Amino acid sequence: MAQRSRGDWQPELRSLRYFLCIAEEKNMTRAAERLRIAQPALSRQIARLEADLGVTLFKRAARGMELTEAGEILQRRAYAIMAQLAQAHHDVTAHVERPQGVVVVGMPPTPVEFIAPPLLARVKAEYPGIELRFVEGFSNALEKRLVQGEISLAVMHDAPMQDDIISTELLVEHLHVIGARGALDRPAYRLAEAAALPLILPSRPNFLRILIDKHADRLGTGLNIVQRVDGVWHLKALVRHGHGMSILTYGGVLSEVQNGTLEARPITDPPIEWTLFTAIRADQRRKRATSVVESLVREIVTALVCDGIWK
Repeated sequence: MAQRSRGDWQPELRSLRYFLCIAEEKNMTRAAERLRIAQPALSRQIARLEADLGVTLFKRAARGMELTEAGEILQRRAYAIMAQLAQAHHDVTAHVERPQGVVVVGMPPTPVEFIAPPLLARVKAEYPGIELRFVEGFSNALEKRLVQGEISLAVMHDAPMQDDIISTELLVEHLHVIGARGALDRPAYRLAEAAALPLILPSRPNFLRILIDKHADRLGTGLNIVQRVDGVWHLKALVRHGHGMSILTYGGVLSEVQNGTLEARPITDPPIEWTLFTAIRADQRRKRATSVVESLVREIVTALVCDGIWK
């Protein structure tokens, strides 16, 4: 297809919604049923979208409708557009007297386990006009989504130091050696001792891995990495089954420590601190709904720390 000149594409949002539905279903018939429109009409919409863009978005494969490379690019951009529309709705509705609207909260996999349930309960009980949406991701991914306006509020480590991002400290966490039940034979580990253990760690550029590497480099010691895993639940499962040990925050294994499947011992000499923040774009801080949710997050984390649950 001949590609159109830049800057003259003005798609209908309906076409993008149809495109995303087909991409998700990977089947024209199922997408038409989900959208409650006739399949020929849906096919015409996609054909018109491809003609407008001058590219092919789908290819037929054994498994159904597969995205082309151009289709994958449009899918990412279309999701971002839909997120921006949700944020726009939030921005407009947040100006009314009672806080309301959509607040998209991004959190790493482990803090979300302890913050999201009580946060949702508090919002439902105290601010029924606010709709919470949760996005899970590691801090580097959350930073990108925050900067792009896809999330309203992030709970993250290493908040970005930018003029348009307001970050507020929640708590300072300390890294611990993590092992299966009965695997750790001392109450604390010096960093040099922890580095020599058979470690299961994420790959760079994971923020946690960079932090550990930085402290190990200062000490002049290497890390004995026996397995790289880029997923916290996979990592904890391997440690739990005795394939090695890891270095994480205490909050990252709080559930497992409580139920006795993992153990955590602090790293000393030197201790490694990792600060958890809330981060909001400056243009969102004045929105009442976002501000309310941030305050609730802070109250929940403070209560967990005061109760000795999170340390």
